[in-house]
Amino acid sequence: MPQVDGGDRCLGRKIYMYTLPSRYNTNLLRNCEFGVVQWLNFCPHAANGGLGQSHDNVPAEMSIGEGWYSTDAYMLEVIFHSRMRQYSCLTTDTSMADAFFVPYYTGLDALYYLYPEGNLTNRLYSGNRSKQHGQDLIAWLEENARDLWKRHGGKDHFMVMGRTSWDFIKNGDGRGWGTGISYLPHISNMSTLLIEKRPWVENEQAVPYPTAFHPTSQQLQNWISKIKTSKRTYLLAYAGGIRPTMQDTSFRNRLLKQCLNSSSCITVDCGKLKCSHNPKPITNAFLQSNFCLQPRGDTPTRRSAFDAMIAGCIPVFFHEDSAYTQYTWHLPEDPHNYSVYISEDDVKPEGMRVEDLLRLYSKNKIVQLRDSIAQLIPRLLYSNRQFVTESGENPNPDAFDISILGILKKIGKLKLKISDE
Repeated sequence: MPQVDGGDRCLGRKIYMYTLPSRYNTNLLRNCEFGVVQWLNFCPHAANGGLGQSHDNVPAEMSIGEGWYSTDAYMLEVIFHSRMRQYSCLTTDTSMADAFFVPYYTGLDALYYLYPEGNLTNRLYSGNRSKQHGQDLIAWLEENARDLWKRHGGKDHFMVMGRTSWDFIKNGDGRGWGTGISYLPHISNMSTLLIEKRPWVENEQAVPYPTAFHPTSQQLQNWISKIKTSKRTYLLAYAGGIRPTMQDTSFRNRLLKQCLNSSSCITVDCGKLKCSHNPKPITNAFLQSNFCLQPRGDTPTRRSAFDAMIAGCIPVFFHEDSAYTQYTWHLPEDPHNYSVYISEDDVKPEGMRVEDLLRLYSKNKIVQLRDSIAQLIPRLLYSNRQFVTESGENPNPDAFDISILGILKKIGKLKLKISDE
C-alpha cells in the first residue's frame, strides 16, 4: 500500500482508508459463485479488481481491440477499492487525513436484502430484513472509529455504493423495492458515490457507470484515433430490450418503433445479446452511428450513455436527470457541448420523429460534438492501472481520479462550513 511522503504533492489529498473486517468487502467476493444469491455467479465480473475478464485473448470475431473487459456496472465498489489501494496519497496517520474512505461493498451486500429468497441458506450473518442493511457496519464504526467520527460528525467520510440510489431508500414501512441504508444517520452523514443519485440530496454524487473499456495510455490514444475516423453509415442507434409489459405505452418502445421503421437507424437488442457483458455488438453499432438514443428506463440513467460516448456517438437525452443533474464532476457544465437534448413531450406518437430533429444538425456541428466527446473520454473511463508522472500527478485523470478530486473538494467545503458554525 503506497504511503504519503509528506511533501506538498499530497497537500489536501491525504485519505485514510479503514481496514474493515472482510465480511464487509472481500468475503463477499469469495462467495461470488452462487454464495451471495443462489442463482447469481458474479465471479467473472469480480476478476481483475472488478474490471471483469479480459477480452484481449478472445477469438478475432469477438474482438473490438485491446483494453476491453466483461465489466459489470455493479462492480463499482470493487473497482474503487482496488484503485484506492494504489492511491498515492493514502495515509495511516488519522490526524493527517483530509478524508476517510469506508470500503464497504454496499451494493454487493445489498443482494442479501434485495433477494432474500435467493440466500436463505447461505447467509454470512443472521437477518435478512431490508432495514437491517448497514446496521452491522454502523455498530463497527461506533466501536472502532467513534473519536474519528466525532471530529466532523462523519462529514469527512465517504463511501461508494455500486448501484443507483433508488436501491437504498426503502421506506420504513418495509414495502417496495430496495433497502433503507441511506436513511441510517451515519450513512446519511457521509458523502456517497453512486452510478445514479437523487439530484436533490446533497451528500450523494453520481460518477460514471463502469463500461467495458479499461485501456492503457497507448490503447486509449489508439482508440480515440479510431472513433474519429470510423465510418458512420447510420444517423442514429438504439440499444436496449423490448419491454413486453410496456409495449404500447413506454417512451422507450416508442423510440424503438421509430428506429425499427427507419433505414437510418441501427438497433441492438440487449435483451438477447446481454450487452453489459459482451461489449462488441453495442460498440460496433455505436461506432457506425452519429447519434445514440438514451431514453429513461427503470431509472433515469443508463450505462449505454457512457458506452455511446466512448464510441464517439453523440448521446441524445430526453430527461435532464439522465446525465445533466447527475455527473456534474465528469461532464461539462454546458450539455450542448457534447450531447443533444429533446424533451419527451416533443416525441408524440403522431408527432415529430426523433430522426427528423437530428437531421437538422449539420456535418460540421456533428464533427464538433464528436471532437468534444473525444476530449472527454479519459474522464469517463476507469483505467486498468494508475498512470502518473514522477511528480505523482496523473497527466490524463480518469473517472476515478476525477471522483477522488471531487470528493476531497466536497469534504473540504463541508469541514469549512462546520468550523464556521
